[in-house]
Amino acid sequence: MAGTDATEDRDKVASHRLAQLRANGKKLDLILETMARQGERLSRVERSVDQARRDISEVKSDIALLENKFLSTQTEILSILHGSSGGISGR
Repeated sequence: MAGTDATEDRDKVASHRLAQLRANGKKLDLILETMARQGERLSRVERSVDQARRDISEVKSDIALLENKFLSTQTEILSILHGSSGGISGR
């Protein structure tokens, strides 16, 4: 009788332990799925940040080009004004 009780207790402990391991396995699977989704989201964010950096570089380049055009136009206007005022005062 004592041997049967010990065997039953061992079987119950083993059964409970197996149930705990299965539950932990399911939790781990859920955690891994969640981490995979987060990894995908992170990679999308990284791509967006890289695209934003490229866009900022393009905007900086465009600003520099516009600044150069503006300065050359100012220089041209000043040279025209300087040339025409020199001609008027020379008369």
